[in-house]
Amino acid sequence: MGYLKFWGVRGSIPTPGPSTTRYGGNTSCLEIRNEDQLMILDAGSGLRNLGNTLMGLGGAVKAHVFITHMHWDHIQGIPFFTPAYIPGNSITFLGADEPERSLKNIISGQMEPTYFPIELEDMGANLEFKNLSEDKYSIDDISFETLYVNHPGNSLGYKFKVNGKIIVYISDNEPFTPLENSSEEMLGEDGNQKIIDFVRDADILVHDAQYTESEYEAHRTWGHSPFTFTVDLAVQANVNQLILFHHDPLHSDEKVDEILTAARERAKHSGSNLKILAAQEGLELSI
Repeated sequence: MGYLKFWGVRGSIPTPGPSTTRYGGNTSCLEIRNEDQLMILDAGSGLRNLGNTLMGLGGAVKAHVFITHMHWDHIQGIPFFTPAYIPGNSITFLGADEPERSLKNIISGQMEPTYFPIELEDMGANLEFKNLSEDKYSIDDISFETLYVNHPGNSLGYKFKVNGKIIVYISDNEPFTPLENSSEEMLGEDGNQKIIDFVRDADILVHDAQYTESEYEAHRTWGHSPFTFTVDLAVQANVNQLILFHHDPLHSDEKVDEILTAARERAKHSGSNLKILAAQEGLELSI
């Protein structure tokens, strides 16, 4: 039996402090564990605690790190991921290159001496980098699908099948409208329908729900969803369980509670049996 565990649930910037103690203040990082397979979804500041836990288990670490996109809140944990410094460990980073910079170049860029005292080349583990686009893949016995989503830059959603269950992870996504420097040309004329088809019948959908409707109106083209869109998406796609994700840095635990309550009421009003949770550091789901 495997599991899905949340190590970072916040968007944009880490938000430690008394107002975020229940849901957590670390940025995006999830763990999928299935027997000897370790899949890490995004490498935000939550990656640090995951890495420390892995070190405490002993033995060599072999991990595949799936990056949705290269914004800092999704890669800032890499310099603090202790297993990457240990010879004998093997870390494979996967994600989409940007037009002018490769995945490896972007990750190493945040570790240049101007920004960080240790460079990527000083890490002792075996590091590999694999460029992805929108496709179906099988890499080291891990099968998954990718989809470009509506967020500035080349941002991917991921779909895994683990123990017969479908798990979809879309950390940053906006209701489809053309965004400057986004992948709208890849989404086509009806990007929302492509998202619906991609997540259809998922057992677990982790999806961006950063804003309320009023907040979204003030942040159009920023690349994030109001929770109402996320609930409607999950209902239309016949998802079994939805996890609201990428909490806004201004949202306290109490505000996330309010959004969760409103999301459940919206699903119930639609006649759906959709189960909804808000992502929380330490939350673990069996798969």
